[in-house]
Amino acid sequence: MESISKNIKLEGDRTIWGVVLFLGLFSILIVYSAAGISEIFKHVIRLSIGIGCMYLVHQLKFKYFSRLGVLGFWISIILLICALLFGPSINAANRWLDIAGHSFQPSDIAKLSIILFVARQLSKQRDFLNEFKGVIWYVLAPIILICFLILPADFSTAALVFANGLMLMFIAKVNLKYIFGILGIAFFGGLMLYGTAKYVPIMNDIMPRSTTWVSRIDGFFSPSENHNLDEGYQSNQGKIAIHKGGLFGVGPGKSVQRHFVYASSSDFIFAIMVEEYGLIIGAFLPILLYMILFFRAVRITNKSESQFGGLIASGLAFSLVFQAMINMAVAVGIIPVTGQTLPLISMGGTSILFSCITIGIILSVSRDSTDRNYATA
Repeated sequence: MESISKNIKLEGDRTIWGVVLFLGLFSILIVYSAAGISEIFKHVIRLSIGIGCMYLVHQLKFKYFSRLGVLGFWISIILLICALLFGPSINAANRWLDIAGHSFQPSDIAKLSIILFVARQLSKQRDFLNEFKGVIWYVLAPIILICFLILPADFSTAALVFANGLMLMFIAKVNLKYIFGILGIAFFGGLMLYGTAKYVPIMNDIMPRSTTWVSRIDGFFSPSENHNLDEGYQSNQGKIAIHKGGLFGVGPGKSVQRHFVYASSSDFIFAIMVEEYGLIIGAFLPILLYMILFFRAVRITNKSESQFGGLIASGLAFSLVFQAMINMAVAVGIIPVTGQTLPLISMGGTSILFSCITIGIILSVSRDSTDRNYATA
């Protein structure tokens, strides 16, 4: 046992290690309260596998993720197409694939791979990014392709991927007028998509999930009296849970709203956290930990002598923290329901696994931030 412990070294940013381990332990308590004893063992196993993968990934030199990003980009395209064509339809969405009895969402692979791929493009093709044509061809086109394949089954994930891409452009100091131009076109496109889904019936046949998007958006801005899962029910139950929690919470394991909140152990786990542990421990503390994670990643970026390493450290950290903020914003009713999980806390196999792999890559950059061979990868 002593020889094994000596060989296991937690390298990289120790603060990030501490944040991840604390959030992982906290997630065990919350999932136990929200899902019960029947699910807690699965969650612990998934969490253990995720942390194990994080450890293995952080031992790799980050320059290898340049090539892995390219490979993952093309694999994710194939898997997303397979999910759309052959995946099981769940709630009018074909977002899952079953391989050897295990289900996973290809979008989780795509979310990670596209960040690595775009970071590679921004670092290797930076001489061509002074013109808008270069930005479109080398950076925007791959992002749009992945978003286009994710969109029919999962609008919120497609929007998240797009936002992550824009943030990477900002970090890489792409001309701001290009970024704002892309953002404006995307906003107009989103309005057109909403209008088409709401007023053009044939759109419901092309994208059955579009009715859910419209229902959630309309339910957010104009809540109906007869609530259902898509028109405000989830959000209202989450708000009730948060209101019951107050500053100090009702106590661990004493949540009542877990019986009424849909997906209380995944999408709306933040509401259960606040109900049981209160705003101070259940809300402000996790937010602080996510902010610390992002701050440490930015610090890693500033120390890195590699543009690719700096981009993936800050870009990946932003993707996790931004997703966490979206999950929390949904729970408190700031934005419509999205279905995004709370990274490192929500129950879910692929979500935990790829969140841990993402952290492992960030730790890899912090462990070896002086490697300047990224350009030859």
